[in-house]
Amino acid sequence: MSLDERSLRSLISLLDDDDPRSLRLVKERLFDAGVAALPYLEEARGSSEPEFAARLDAVAEELRLRDLQGRFAALAAERVPDLEEGALLLSRFGHPRTDPAVYRTWLDRVAVAAGEEIPEDCGVGEAVRRLANHLFQAMGFGGNEANYYDPDNSYLSRVIDTRRGIPVSLSVLYLLAAKRLRIPVYGVGTPGHFLLGYRESDAPCFIDCFRAGRRMDAPEVRRMLVRNGYEFKPAYLKPCGPREILARMMRNLLSIYQKTGAVERAERLSSLVEILVTGRAAADGE
Repeated sequence: MSLDERSLRSLISLLDDDDPRSLRLVKERLFDAGVAALPYLEEARGSSEPEFAARLDAVAEELRLRDLQGRFAALAAERVPDLEEGALLLSRFGHPRTDPAVYRTWLDRVAVAAGEEIPEDCGVGEAVRRLANHLFQAMGFGGNEANYYDPDNSYLSRVIDTRRGIPVSLSVLYLLAAKRLRIPVYGVGTPGHFLLGYRESDAPCFIDCFRAGRRMDAPEVRRMLVRNGYEFKPAYLKPCGPREILARMMRNLLSIYQKTGAVERAERLSSLVEILVTGRAAADGE
């Protein structure tokens, strides 16, 4: 529904009504208007009493969630969802003012700079090593060991801002740079510690982005899993696609919010996880 500025401001002023039926009708009209109402909600909040400001915030958060649900549904309907788009959408869940274009441009620049250090005729292994050096040595990205369970470690935008993350988010950063440089790496969803994989001389190799891109072979990965209390299964070393990677990022966050008692945020994020999983079933059924 398209409403002009005057209509939107009038509707927002009616959010101060304490009659439940009237309030419900006003909210429905605003939800129909969508994110176009957000600037006017923020405008009204600036001069509002705390109780009314809280009501405005709740409506704004619901509008943002509905917008994200729609965008996630479109993303999830693709047979192979776009990892970059999904990761930046997830960033907007935690940080609504995130501008995806800013981070896409940043990734473009980083790939260009890294590419200048990678000879065109070098092998995959050397290209992997040089990209790792650029990200983890020259640029200083690394694992956030001091505050591993900070939710920001799972939001790509914040990982880029702080240069700290967890295995899966740092791996996503690497994957997005590698894709721009056409370096054939893939996600490996080993339990407890996400890795990346590639093939060199027809043998599988792995890199640990949480440990500055440390190279590992299959026996080392097996020992890591056993050491961490997991029974090794060959399936753990198979490539996983964008949908699985996004789901892992989101479930990590969901676990953090549940453990810290952020019930409402957990419920909202859970709705996005469900959309991603449901979208997979729909895409597979095409």
